[in-house]
Amino acid sequence: MNSLIRKYGLFLALSGLIVLVGTTARADGTSTKELIGALGSSDAAAQVKAIDALGAQRAEAAEAVAPLAALLKSPSAEVRLHAARALGEIGAPAKSAAGDLVGLLKDGDAAVRRQAVRALVAIRPGPKVMVPLLVKLMNDSDPGVRMRVLNAISEAGPAAVPGLIHALENDEVASWVCVVLRNMGPAAKAAVPALAEKLKDKRADIRLQAVLALGAIGDAALPAVPQIAAALDDEATRTAATFALGQLGKIPADAEPAIRANAKSDDRFLSTVSLWALARVHPEDKELRREATEQLVTGLKDEDAYVRVVAARALAALPPAPEITLPIWEKAMKDSDPKTIRYALDALASLGEPAVPRLVDVLEKHNELRLEAIYTLGQMGPVAAAATDALAKLVGDKDMNVATEATLALGKIGPAAKGAVPALCAALEKKEDTNRHAIIFALGEIGPEAAAAEPLVLKAMESKHQSLAVMAARALTKIDPSSEAKAVPVLVACLGDSLPETRKVAADSLGALGPSARAAAPALKKALKDHVKAVREAAARALKAVQ
Repeated sequence: MNSLIRKYGLFLALSGLIVLVGTTARADGTSTKELIGALGSSDAAAQVKAIDALGAQRAEAAEAVAPLAALLKSPSAEVRLHAARALGEIGAPAKSAAGDLVGLLKDGDAAVRRQAVRALVAIRPGPKVMVPLLVKLMNDSDPGVRMRVLNAISEAGPAAVPGLIHALENDEVASWVCVVLRNMGPAAKAAVPALAEKLKDKRADIRLQAVLALGAIGDAALPAVPQIAAALDDEATRTAATFALGQLGKIPADAEPAIRANAKSDDRFLSTVSLWALARVHPEDKELRREATEQLVTGLKDEDAYVRVVAARALAALPPAPEITLPIWEKAMKDSDPKTIRYALDALASLGEPAVPRLVDVLEKHNELRLEAIYTLGQMGPVAAAATDALAKLVGDKDMNVATEATLALGKIGPAAKGAVPALCAALEKKEDTNRHAIIFALGEIGPEAAAAEPLVLKAMESKHQSLAVMAARALTKIDPSSEAKAVPVLVACLGDSLPETRKVAADSLGALGPSARAAAPALKKALKDHVKAVREAAARALKAVQ
């Protein structure tokens, strides 16, 4: 697992930006024709600048579509990525580039693939264009290509659902489309009627994937429960239908006898899933819950990797019952191999506070699983307060990934992690390059309990690196709410930083101060013209708050 911080990566997490990190240019008087000419430069940086300027012109740059599409085959991933984004910004006039963008879904660079999908969603070429292209890609002989395409499309979210519903009508890709809709989960709720209809399909693989997709969609798929229950009679979909009913937490009365019978099946996979589904629907039945939990924990050690993954997910999806699960879990964790533990960390975290000592144990005894355990504790937030001391010991770890993740986890725990303040201050005082952004973030999230760190935070506000200065100013206002007079000038200055992430965090931080940051109103008004949409939106919210 990579650290969430890569120099300025924390700003992406804080600001929620989807935009590309980089320098975005505007035309600034340069004609479209001149910018198109600049696309032929041998200097990638000059190409990117021209590409972004054309994208900023949006539909007015329609004549640039063909040369931009040609750049989608550039040897530079940065150029390909920017070209894809520019085509998306141009919108409908860029429909002729849809084929080239779909071809980019095979790109070896994940960021390029994601940008290609966003561009396709923005262009909206329509099912007549997209479905044939999807058919071609889904039939690619390389399974890695197919998986990249699936992941890229699922990241497009609800905007891609109408086209996927249409694609379900094509038998060549229907099974893959169901997989995409399953990955989308609740965002694919509009596809429920079409998926329910696919349960009648003559092809077993399509029926199987359709029922799994319905289960993943959640509550919006409840109207399809009768059709899912009917799939219990189908040998090809019996286990999947049971799993889906368990996910939805609804087993029709006339279907329950069949599932109870399947719970005693010699097929360990069917019996495990059946027990799990019954335990989900009848949480008050402790004996059933105990039996299901024991069988699922045993499944974590199964030779079949698929059984292990499903067992881990099923454990995580059971309602928390520490009094049942923890004793079984302690027995299972003893002498378990790292692979078994790794699969099950999420399931353990679902138990909440009682699971924290077990996670700390993993943290201290399984060196190769430290990052996973730290990340899980961070995701648990304040309920993981008992892990503060263990995490504080890792803030200065020589492995920067471990140090950064531990620091971020302390920040997510918040004020309850006040015991880590001395360790965070000690790390911040070191002269060598440390995870300063993460430390400042964590101190800010701890809040007034981190008052001892205020002098160090004030010093960080003077940094020549505005990315660190804005973080420090933000943290100061959380540590000392009366410090607005010191923080506002720094935040205003950071509104002019070259990084859009820094500008957005500055705007959001000013907005959080409310009327006490009224002096920032002129700078926020200027930021309303920022060339990055996310920054403009943050400035608008902040301006309203300070006024």
